[in-house]
Amino acid sequence: MMKKVMLLGAIALVVVYLTGLRACHQVPADMGAPSESRPLAVMGHAQHPFLAESQRSSMHGGAHNWDINTYPGPRGHKTTAKHRKFSNVIGVAPNISFDSQGRLITVSIKLNSIELHLLDPETLETIAMLDLPPKASASDNSGGGYFHIDAKDRVLLAPANDTISIYEISESSGSPKWQLAEQYDIAGLLPEDTNIHVIPDWSGNLWFVTGGAFLGYRDHDTGAFYTYELPAEGETIQNSFAVDQEGLYVVSTDAIYQFQINDATKEPVYTWREDYENGTEQKPGTLSHGSGTSPTLIGHDLVAIADDGDPFTNIVVYQRSASIEGDRLICKVPLFEQGKSATENSLLVYGNAMVVQNDYGHIYTGNALKTSPGIMRVDVRDDRSGCDVVWHNETFLSQSLPRLSTDTGLLYFYTFQKQKTEDFFGGWYLSAVDWETGLPLWDRLIGRGTGSMIDTLSSVTAPVVLGPNGAAYVGIRTGVIMAKDAAQ
Repeated sequence: MMKKVMLLGAIALVVVYLTGLRACHQVPADMGAPSESRPLAVMGHAQHPFLAESQRSSMHGGAHNWDINTYPGPRGHKTTAKHRKFSNVIGVAPNISFDSQGRLITVSIKLNSIELHLLDPETLETIAMLDLPPKASASDNSGGGYFHIDAKDRVLLAPANDTISIYEISESSGSPKWQLAEQYDIAGLLPEDTNIHVIPDWSGNLWFVTGGAFLGYRDHDTGAFYTYELPAEGETIQNSFAVDQEGLYVVSTDAIYQFQINDATKEPVYTWREDYENGTEQKPGTLSHGSGTSPTLIGHDLVAIADDGDPFTNIVVYQRSASIEGDRLICKVPLFEQGKSATENSLLVYGNAMVVQNDYGHIYTGNALKTSPGIMRVDVRDDRSGCDVVWHNETFLSQSLPRLSTDTGLLYFYTFQKQKTEDFFGGWYLSAVDWETGLPLWDRLIGRGTGSMIDTLSSVTAPVVLGPNGAAYVGIRTGVIMAKDAAQ
């Protein structure tokens, strides 16, 4: 009897699988008509002297964290997709950047290893790979998950070996190879197994923030290290940071800061600190309690984050200079739906406009079915008297931080969509949204899946990144996906 029951169960599973497989093939490859380019004005900014061109130097678009490109993204014309797997289980590649030749650079974080890759931007095949030291925990993006490309085309990161390291590509042998260019020992300077993010300031000092309560820098001229411990008990840093000519902008689990270097002592000091609203408990869809955003700079005078308010997460915008007139807080704007409002990503900024997506409920081990919908555009008024909601799309469900192309005038998202709620299979898409209205324009299929934890196309809410070749890329749980239009 037991064997018969098991056999019937196996047959039922096969029937369910085959039914689902048929439904899978009904997932549409294209939704919406291709769009024409609607170019936007290119935003001028001061180029960081120690970093590569902003739009290719880091996952968030340089020292300001704007998340915009002048590169053309896809317009939905015969768009094709590729998926490069680093692992069938975990091969997370959250940070995608480019060297001066347009080759793709990423770090793949696996269960038991971390790899630095140089990829062909068209085929996604590895050109050069280097094993980085494995980290103690797979629960964060340390060990190279965050990195920057410097002005010499080198990768600047902190591997899990108590160093700040700079890697470059050597082509002397005829075959590109990663090699260590510079390395600075930080053993004993910080607690063990510290998650470290590194960026140079405008003078070339290498600043770092940690996943704990410390930050600091390496003096460009002397090589000496200086550190600072955050003042509040239990206060930690969980995100990357921004930098301009005046200082460094850091958001902790409690407050946002501007840091500078004391001329007399050379110690890091904060010139201002502003507490933000912090809810009573960590929200589903966030990786830590407190703000999930890296600070984003607006124009020459403002800095913005999303707080961790309850019942709404809010965009909060501050005057960023150490010396200001009037209140530092410019505005505080509630986001999305009451009780279902959170974001774990930097704000996209174009001019005075900010775009943010809802991450409430997202499961980072890979379940797109729990994420709450919502994308919003909020603009700071020209006279800095406050902010206004320009549009709010309450139904659009994003699985990524968007990227804006000023060439096409489109916002690009990575999304998961089903035709009907009860469908077992759905599709992962590159989705285009109109910058001016927030209305979806088209979707192009990346691949079919379930949106569940076993889906190899699952999102980790990493940003869409646009390459010099006009392609869109997203780092996902198992590797990297690409979407690109056919040649016109």
